[in-house]
Parts: sequence; C-alpha cells; structure tokens
Amino acid sequence: MSNQPIEALLRPAVEFSSVVTYLSLAVMAIGAPQIFLLPGGVGYVIGGAFLLRAAVLGRQGARLLKYQRGLRALPAYVTHPNKIPRSPMKLTLGRGFEWTAKQAQRLADTKRSENAHLFNDTWIYRSARTVIDSTGKALGKWSVAPLDSQSLLNPFPPHPYVEGSSELHAVGLYEKEIPIALRQAERVAHTLVVGTTRVGKTRLLEVLVTQDIHNGDSVVVFDPKGDGDLLARIYMEAKRAGRSDDLQIFNLGFPEESVLYNPVGTYSRITEVASRIAGQLPNEGNSAAFKDFAWRFVNVIAKACDALGIVPNYKVLLEKGGDIDRLLSDYIRHLLAANDFEGAEGAIEALVSSERKMPPQLKGRDRDAWACSVLFRESQINDSTAHSLIKTFEHDKTHFDKLVASLFPLLEKLTSGRAAELLSPDEANKDDKLNWNRVIKSGGIVYVGLDALSDPDVAAAVGNAMFSDLTSVAGSIYKAAQSGIEMKKLCVHADEFNELVGREFIPMANKAGGAGFQLTVYTQTLSDIIARFDSPAKAGQVIGNLGTLIMLRVKEKATAELLTERLKEVEINHLMTESGTTDSSNPDNDIHFVSNTRQRITSQRVRLLDAGDLDALPKGHAFALMAGKLYKLRLPLLSDEQELPSGMMSMVENMRQIQKGVNPDSWLAQTPLVVVGDDGE
Repeated sequence: MSNQPIEALLRPAVEFSSVVTYLSLAVMAIGAPQIFLLPGGVGYVIGGAFLLRAAVLGRQGARLLKYQRGLRALPAYVTHPNKIPRSPMKLTLGRGFEWTAKQAQRLADTKRSENAHLFNDTWIYRSARTVIDSTGKALGKWSVAPLDSQSLLNPFPPHPYVEGSSELHAVGLYEKEIPIALRQAERVAHTLVVGTTRVGKTRLLEVLVTQDIHNGDSVVVFDPKGDGDLLARIYMEAKRAGRSDDLQIFNLGFPEESVLYNPVGTYSRITEVASRIAGQLPNEGNSAAFKDFAWRFVNVIAKACDALGIVPNYKVLLEKGGDIDRLLSDYIRHLLAANDFEGAEGAIEALVSSERKMPPQLKGRDRDAWACSVLFRESQINDSTAHSLIKTFEHDKTHFDKLVASLFPLLEKLTSGRAAELLSPDEANKDDKLNWNRVIKSGGIVYVGLDALSDPDVAAAVGNAMFSDLTSVAGSIYKAAQSGIEMKKLCVHADEFNELVGREFIPMANKAGGAGFQLTVYTQTLSDIIARFDSPAKAGQVIGNLGTLIMLRVKEKATAELLTERLKEVEINHLMTESGTTDSSNPDNDIHFVSNTRQRITSQRVRLLDAGDLDALPKGHAFALMAGKLYKLRLPLLSDEQELPSGMMSMVENMRQIQKGVNPDSWLAQTPLVVVGDDGE
C-alpha cells in the first residue's frame, strides 16, 4: 500500500469483505473438499492458504481501522523518570516519528471535505454515547467498561478531549513510534524551545534536566518565575543520582533557603563590573548617553575598589558612588603610599588646615578630598583611575546627579529588602557563595530562582549579570582548553528566556559552545526577544546562534515561521474522479448517449508544514528540527512520588502558590476553597 501514489488510508476497510470470502472458502476447502473436486489432503492445504490470506487482509483492515480511530484519540505518554533512556551519546526528547512528505500527504487528506465524516459524529453515535454515559452514571463505570474502551470491537468508542488537532500526531501512527533523541555532540550548537504558555515547555525542561543530572554533567537551571514542580524535580533527581551534595539553590524569593551570590564579584577584566550594571539601564534615544556616563562612573569606582582590595558588590558600589569624596581620599592615600611618597599625611593635613581656598565649583565638597587631589597633581604620579576620580569629584554636583539619575535607583533596588541579603554577601562567607568556576570543576547542580513575578527589574538585573559572569567563565575555560586542559561540560537551561536575555547573552551564544557550554533556552514568542532587545537584528543574532529548534504550540505567525520557513517544499497527490455524458443528436443512431468515468492523480507543491498547524498542536506535543530533519514527537509526562524534606516542601508549596497568583502569607492561601455548582452542591 505504501508504494502506491495514493495511500487511501481514509477509505472504508474493504478488506473485511474479502476476509469473509476467504474464511468461507477455507471452511468449504477443509470441511467439504469434494465441492472443489479435491482430495482431503489437498483441501487442507488450500484451506490453510485461504486462512493465511484472510489473516493478512484482516490485519490490514484492523490496522486501517485503528489508524482512523486514532485520528481522534491520542495515546497517553506517562512514564517514570527511571524509564527514560539515558545515554552519554543521546538526549531523549520523547516518542514520535520523522515528518516527511508522507505525513504531509496524510494530513492534507484529513482536511478534505470528503473525509469530514471521520471527524463528525452521526446521530446514531451521539444517541448511543448518551445511553452509555447515562448507564455508567446510574450503575457505575464498571457496567459500561467495554463500551468506554478504544477497542476495535467497540462500535461506539468515546472521543477523549484533545486540546488541539490530534491528527497532527495520529498521521504518523500508521507506523510505530520510535524514541526521538538529540545527539549530545550537537548540543554545543545550542537549542531553542518555543511554545506559548501552559503547553509543556517546563515539563520538557524537567525531562532534559533529569537526563543531564543522571549523566553526571554540571547543570544550571534558570527559573525566572519560580516553578515549584521544577525545583522538586531537580531535587528528586539529584537525590536519585546520589548527587544531593552537589545541589545548590539560589532563590531571590526565599533567601533563608538560598546560597549567596555576588553578581559583580568575579571577573576576568575589571570593566565587566560596569558592563553588568550599565547593561540594565535604558538604552533608547537620549538615554544611551546617560548609560555611557553611568558605565564610566561605575568603572571608575570598580577600579578604585579593586586597587584598594575591596571586592565590588552592589552595596559597595552604592556606598562608594554616593560618597565619591571619601573614595577619592582613600584611593589617593593608597596611591601615594604605594609610590613611597613621604610625608603624604602631613601634607594633606597642612592643606586642609591652610587658608588656601577651594575652587568655587567645589563649594560644599569635602576639603580632605580636595587636598588629596591637589597633592596628587603635585606628586607627578601618573594614574588614570586617580585622574578619573578627580574629574568626577570636580564635576558640578547638581549636573552630575542628573547624569547618574537612573543608576542609583537600580542599585537601591538591588540592595533593598531580601535581595540585599543574597547579592552583597560578606567576603568571609566564601564557602556559602555561588561560584561558577567551582560549580563547573566539581560537577555541581544549580537552581536559580529569580522571583520575577514579585520584582521583574531585580530578576532581570541578576539574570543578566549571571549570564555575563558565565560568559566570562566560558572565556577562561576556552583559553585553558587551548592550552590542553580538559574542558568540563556545562548544561545551561534557561526557562522564560525572554525575561533574562540581554546583550550579555550574544557573546555567550556565539562562543560558549567552544568552552563546552550547552545552552537550552525556552521562550514563548519571537516578539518577546525582539522587545527585550528593541532590535529585530539583535534578536535575529540570538536566534541564529541556536542550532536545534523544538517548537510546541505557538500563536504568533512570525514565531511559527521560525520553523516553517526553514522547511523545504514537497509534492502531495490528490485522486480526482471525473465523469460525464455525451448525448447523440442523430435519432437513427442506436446509441443515444455515451458516458465515461475516469480517475486522475494531480499533484501540488506545498510546504512540509504550515504555520497554522503549529497553532493546533495538542499540549505536550512538539515539532523538532534537528540536523536538517523534522520530527514530530510527544513529550513524556513524568509520574512519580516526590518525597521532599520539610524545608524544601515548604518552599516548593509556597512557590506553587505564588505561581498561581496567591500570596502564601495571605488568608486566601490558608483557606480551603469550596466550589459551588449551579445546582447548589
């Protein structure tokens, strides 16, 4: 059948009429061979051949009916995490099949009007199901169990609700499904997972993270909004893999359960500190100039702190930036001491107590800082940081405050409330701090919860700083690899990627693959990324660096075309029946009319998949474009009991409440809800 130009899988199962015929012939050949003038032994042989032919045709007919019924009822895919195949060579995504011209042909066939009867219930079916459902409600489900099954012997099978078009997957079920996996070697080209809200992105993340944990890889999971089920999954799989001690949890929403992290405390170049902070400031129109000034200001402070042996953090930057006079005094004193300038303190005190007047523009500024700047200029020491600090000190304070007006509110957000406890840690607590180098070298597992629902600005700032920090680490690892040092693989999963992505991600996507980083990012639409950058070109630059594309249900056409525009066109066939008659105008002719009927196969070129089909995908279903091949797959739904310690369970439950839009501390979260129906019950 598959070698024919038209498969005709939606036709009636005519094989069963032939089955009846062959069975009848087999009975006669075995029971009464004399009818065929055959000896008994030969009759048995011929009867057996008839039975074999009936079995072959019966199997074909049953397979056809099963396919047609499956167009409206998809099989469930629920499995235990231990049953997911794990391999250092392949990453299992789900079960499915390769989507080729054959599947495109079958899908086109289901959309033709002549096949609508397969998707529309007859009045007989509706009446029968009404009686069956009423009987089951009155006597119990057990009484109608055979009629609630999808068995081919059931003439009135139920049609389970499918949120989407079930035929998008059912067209591949005529053949058996196979496990669909991504080669681990291809993950360094990075992966983009796209799908609208509540269609299975985070559940796919759980499946992939489960395999990464059990494969012994270093794993980092960014969870901007805080998914309690995801955190519970990471903890459970780390425990099952014997890696509980490797797990670190950083959660802005739950500082009492979180490790500490200084987003600007580690760097390969001091300029990274300013880039990580200025990257969070507005960059549109006139704001670009203010952003550049803020970068320069933070860079000067960071260089001075670095020279003074002070590890930068948000609190330090806010404190030093708000008291630039004191920072100038401390830095120049340190600089003079480092250059063995004798009598520096006495000279400074003499200038402070002298009657020498400060310049008019420095009215109200600290006289000690002015004295230090004067002594530095007289010392002839050349230091760019000192010169920059002095220029900042001498700048008109009112005008200066306007230039950095957007910087201090950001720093105050990052140093206020519970975030301050985590983001500006004391350097004495080094063992309780998140350090990416240590995570990668030791094979750590890190969950990063950014609590974006409560404070999106802080979440974005911390997420971008972490990406920038990881990019810096990737550069160090890549340089070490060039020297022959073995690289460690790091699997980075970024859920709600559009909440995190910034300019810091572009170099990471471009170059981190060479350092063994495997990025898997999850987002809802292309527009989310464009809005984040405010530039289609930069968004395209990000998308262009993500090699593998996994797309669940999407609503936006531009997002769907990320997949469909990369697919080739194929030919699909259509069987047309033409009939006609020709009347004879000659009354003496015995032939009064001529009729003819013929069938003709036509073909047309179509895209392998239409953008509109992606809007109709059922939940938990996806298309995956890997290495130039398109696959249709079902994602596994993990089913297992989660046994969490009390502290972890409390945090997970609170995260679930927050995700549902309920404040865990409010009366609503503590009060059981009672749903009242229309009948008052």
